[in-house]
Amino acid sequence: MQKPILSAIVLSLLACSSCLAQEYTINNGRKVFASPTFEEGPKTLFATSGSEEMLIANLASTSPALPLAKTGLEKMNNGNYKDAIEAFRTALRLEPMNMALWQLYDDCVIGDYTTGKRDEVLKAVVTADIKPTFAITRIDSYIELGTLYVVGTLKNVSDKKKQKINLRTRLLDRNNRELRSEYGTLRDIYKVLYPNESSLFEIPIKNPPVNVKSYRVEVSSWED
Repeated sequence: MQKPILSAIVLSLLACSSCLAQEYTINNGRKVFASPTFEEGPKTLFATSGSEEMLIANLASTSPALPLAKTGLEKMNNGNYKDAIEAFRTALRLEPMNMALWQLYDDCVIGDYTTGKRDEVLKAVVTADIKPTFAITRIDSYIELGTLYVVGTLKNVSDKKKQKINLRTRLLDRNNRELRSEYGTLRDIYKVLYPNESSLFEIPIKNPPVNVKSYRVEVSSWED
């Protein structure tokens, strides 16, 4: 009687093992949940979850940088790169380790540069330094026989020769209003001034106004 009982116990254990083995073989692996999808491009770092909109820049909803980042994105999408740069720069002071903000900031800087270069080509705006042609290195005046003489030294500071040089003197009152003007030339009216060369000039003014207080000298014309 004991052998049949033992046989029954062994058979029941084998059946349980078989059931367990069958259960272990049925393994479909971990269940993979779909990750949220984001719109492509640095200008649309937004994703939708239901009816709520979330900013994807590793910024918590309580981060003080979040409204600045949203403002920067709006300015950037409107082409206002300068204001967007300021918004992202301020946001980065609050979140300096946020790489998404750094990407947006860099995109704005590049966009602002390329827009400026395009405007320069379209508007043809050129900025250049002023290169003077002449310099008056000495000036003086005196009155003789009712004539005011304005004398001085004129220097050619350009890189080309100048000739047929004419000068003009404006007589001014105490309020810098022009009373009268007279023209004059170099002492040698045929003198050619080469680069870095100087020459004396003299401008006579007969019977100057009695209320003249100052004068102004300028080169009115010349030829190369």
